[in-house]
Amino acid sequence: MTTELLYHRLPVEPDAGLPQVFRCPVGDIAYDFALYANFDGGEDDPPETLYDLAEWSRVPQPIKPELQPVPPGHLVLRVTGPGPDGPCVLFLRKLVPEPDLVHAAGPLAVKLVEATVARGNLNGSGHYGSRIVIGVAQRWV
Repeated sequence: MTTELLYHRLPVEPDAGLPQVFRCPVGDIAYDFALYANFDGGEDDPPETLYDLAEWSRVPQPIKPELQPVPPGHLVLRVTGPGPDGPCVLFLRKLVPEPDLVHAAGPLAVKLVEATVARGNLNGSGHYGSRIVIGVAQRWV
């Protein structure tokens, strides 16, 4: 028997920039989430430059590995929850924007739905057009 997970959107505020940290209840438990971007290059790009991190997973894979496109960066998520001896890290991993990929974070399921990051939101705040959508669900109740 398979049950569908009920995902809720995490309260990521793209205009607040990255990194960012927030607390969010999932069910009856509050978890701490930390989100940051790891990027190579683009330092000379204007602040409005948008990097669609999911675009790279939609590109057909080339025959030659040396021609495989390399994304400009990725998002990293840390989830901390209650443990027997205090807070413990349940998840610390690069998020992959694959439509069917679900990351397990202890009792939680995490899915990166959309990841478009503006250069101006890397270590800075402002409205540059970043869009980050991450879903979270309880894996078991």
